[in-house]
Amino acid sequence: MLLLSLLLLSLPQSGADTAPQTRWEFPEDQLEITLPKGFVLGAEQAPPGGMMLHRWATTIGAYRVDFSLVVVPRAQWGLQDPFDVMENLAYNRQAEPGGESFRFEEEMIFEGPFGAMPFASVATAAKWNVTERIGTEFFLGGLTADKGYSIRLQCQPAADKPTRAAILKFFREGVVYVGEVENPLWTKEEAFARWEKDRPRAFGGELKIVRTKHYIIFTNSSSDKLFAKKMEEYYDAIQATFPFPEVKGRKLMPVFLFRTGEEYFEYYATIAQISKQVAAKSKGHAWRDYYATYYDSPVDPVHIHEATHQIFSNRLKLGGGGSWFQEGVAEYMSTQPNERKGYARNAAKHAGQTPFQEFVLIPSLLQSAGKSATGEDMAQNHYLQAASIIDFARNSKFGKKKFDDFLQTMGSQRFADLDTIEAAMQRVYGIDLAGFEAEWVKYWD
Repeated sequence: MLLLSLLLLSLPQSGADTAPQTRWEFPEDQLEITLPKGFVLGAEQAPPGGMMLHRWATTIGAYRVDFSLVVVPRAQWGLQDPFDVMENLAYNRQAEPGGESFRFEEEMIFEGPFGAMPFASVATAAKWNVTERIGTEFFLGGLTADKGYSIRLQCQPAADKPTRAAILKFFREGVVYVGEVENPLWTKEEAFARWEKDRPRAFGGELKIVRTKHYIIFTNSSSDKLFAKKMEEYYDAIQATFPFPEVKGRKLMPVFLFRTGEEYFEYYATIAQISKQVAAKSKGHAWRDYYATYYDSPVDPVHIHEATHQIFSNRLKLGGGGSWFQEGVAEYMSTQPNERKGYARNAAKHAGQTPFQEFVLIPSLLQSAGKSATGEDMAQNHYLQAASIIDFARNSKFGKKKFDDFLQTMGSQRFADLDTIEAAMQRVYGIDLAGFEAEWVKYWD
């Protein structure tokens, strides 16, 4: 439980402009929150329970503001950086009754002393009563040493420009973490602790740790330098295709590169608690925050495919939508244009694609079973269909102007949920999934 002290920084006087500033101190987490003058604090309301620790009724001029603070344990919630706090917040809001249409309108990065990582994720969202905009919500997410925290200000009516500016200024200046900042390059102790936590017990060979601009590579392979160089090339290619900002203070992404397939299979079986026979069907996998593989060829397309999964999870924070979306973006990066074009033209001409309303519900394209009517492998076809959808959305006259919105919206949806995907399609393109499929057919035919 957080310890809380509340300090009034001046004597109370009448009027919003002369109201005392209020500062909360949370010594346990070395976090301080200071409300600026002009924010008039009312009595603390009873929080609704769960992880919400504090909730106050506040006013800013003529605006009523519901102010709340939520704190959750980092390890339990899998919070690697402040973006994870916001991702969890959005996911939970979408899970609320009637919340499937929830989305952030604007997302920002504030660099500064916001936590164990020196930045905060900030977002805004509209509050609606059917078609009437009745409020604006403001969110800030950050990390302390062992917790994630989020601050929400729910403003009614919808905030005007001065009120919006005042709230964002409070976020930028009024939230301060006074603890130690994590080393984004990983300390030696952190790196070896991570290795000892996950390594296969029968691992042979001397561990080497290689750091690049964006990765920390745990390896016993003699090809570590060539592999590291290729991973950075893949990172640049993915970032150029699906742009995302570089944020100072983000941790290097971990990669486990094994010398042999047997060592990789042992690792995968150990960490995923699966049999080695199942693990041996894989050449590499991205899961949680890491990518693991073994050395065969640094130009094997599996590397850029799995690197895309890792980046979508750990940099873009777009881990939703469904297998069709996740495999689509990864397969787009690991296939050639002619491969996608050859499949899609044939499918569009002969109605050979899996109907999109069925396709988006497939829980795993990899596990797609059986053969097509012409004897083709369904999983392979499904991967190409997914890649061709991303190709269409990115490069067609119909889709390319809204491609960034398509990525952000689809990647933020609940996994393989037809209703939310249909609603997202309407928001982005103003058509339903059947209409989107018809445009896909028109493009490739």
